[in-house]
Amino acid sequence: MQDLQATIQQILDYIKGIWIKKRFIIISTWLICPLGLFLVAKMPDVYESKAKIYADTRSMLKPLLRGLAIQTDSKEEINAIARTLKSTPNLEDIARKADLDISAKTPQEFQGIVENLRNKIIFNSSGRTSIYSISFEHPDPQIAKRVVSLTLDKFVESALGQNRQDSTTASNFLDEQLQEYATRLASSEQRLADFKKQYGDLLPESGGSGYYQQRGQLKTQIESINLELSEKQTQLQSLKSKFATSTTNEGNPDNVNIATQYDQRIAQMQANLDDLQIRFTDKHPDVLQTRERLESLQQQRKSEIDQLMKGLSNGELAAGSLSENAIVQQLTIVINNLESNIASLNVRKQSYVEKLDVLEQKLELIPDIEAKRTALNRDYGITKRKYEELLSRKESADLSRKADLSAEDVQFRIIDPPVVPLAASGPKRALLYTGVLIVSFGAGVALAFLFSQLNPVIINANHLTKITGRPVLGAVTDINLAEINKRDRRRMWVFAASSSVILGLYLVFMFSEIVMKKTPLQLMERFI
Repeated sequence: MQDLQATIQQILDYIKGIWIKKRFIIISTWLICPLGLFLVAKMPDVYESKAKIYADTRSMLKPLLRGLAIQTDSKEEINAIARTLKSTPNLEDIARKADLDISAKTPQEFQGIVENLRNKIIFNSSGRTSIYSISFEHPDPQIAKRVVSLTLDKFVESALGQNRQDSTTASNFLDEQLQEYATRLASSEQRLADFKKQYGDLLPESGGSGYYQQRGQLKTQIESINLELSEKQTQLQSLKSKFATSTTNEGNPDNVNIATQYDQRIAQMQANLDDLQIRFTDKHPDVLQTRERLESLQQQRKSEIDQLMKGLSNGELAAGSLSENAIVQQLTIVINNLESNIASLNVRKQSYVEKLDVLEQKLELIPDIEAKRTALNRDYGITKRKYEELLSRKESADLSRKADLSAEDVQFRIIDPPVVPLAASGPKRALLYTGVLIVSFGAGVALAFLFSQLNPVIINANHLTKITGRPVLGAVTDINLAEINKRDRRRMWVFAASSSVILGLYLVFMFSEIVMKKTPLQLMERFI
């Protein structure tokens, strides 16, 4: 409680000190207030032109083209255009069309005009309702309306042309990329084709066989031919052996059914011998002579067969009467066929062996060839996939461009068109007058407080005790107290009169602004 009282007492002391130095308030108000009111009154009127526009982003084509064409968020595009509306190129174009550049004599002055437009053109948007407002203030109402109208046109043109410009840019870019990827794809296909021509017999392809498959097939075919050769050679040797054994059988030469030139004579001689043995004895000269002649014929027959079989075993075909025998002919045919098959198999085996040797020599090259093939296929696959993606996007871009030409994604509806303002919108002189008054009195109070602290005045006994640290035992009244009171009253009246004049001046300016809608200076110019 004591602290609160001490605080209140200290504040009262500060107030008393300011009151004692109130002459600084008088000086401050007379220096600041009239000058400030005059300057505010001299400020030129500015006129504000406004416009409101509604952007309708609903379109019937959007649900129809969903998934077929490239669709963008119209609201986001409009917001992006709004953010870039006050770019330097746009502001320079607006300044030139509004004839603001006429007053600029240097590039620096024109840049100042552009910066002034940047600061004074106010563009606001309400994202949910898609309503955009544009406002601009200028001393000339015609220029204010013109700048707002140009800004509105720039906004609408940018929004309507953005999609078409983006579509054209995207289409041109896709055309360039498609041409580039088509060239790369053709080059990749040519490299892959050349590689297949060079190494196509060594790599697995659809419908063909690769190196390892060919190598395995050749080995299998060689093994099969070797087995077949072994079988054929065994059959040939068996046939020759049986044929030679049967024909060289001395004990039973008749068992061999081979026709010779002696067969009929031997048969006739055997019949004569049988007839003579019936009529005569074995010792009969005719019987003995006939038997000798029969044995001679049989020996000649055997010699002929041995000679023929010897030639057969040496690879010579039977000739003469032996070749006319049916069994010999059949055996000869079989043997010739076997020998022909064996020769053919040997030729095939040699061809397979040569091919296998060629493949074996390329065994060390196969990993490098497969690695190169993988790299070529990967490059071709990536290029082809990118080309197909670009082609698909190109079709979507063309469809989107056609949709843009048939109907606009965004339709603008002007709610409040820009008009020439009839009444000034600024400056807010009433607020500025009040601000000048407050500043003038505030500056005076601040100066009074500062000087009361720099050059303090003893206000009461407690103040003296606080300064000296000693108690005050009593107080003596000044013998000129009446004079002092009279002087204080005079100063108070001076302060009151000064403040009244300042307040009266403030009220005059306020009345002129609020009631007359003119400044005192404008009223004076009208009457003069």
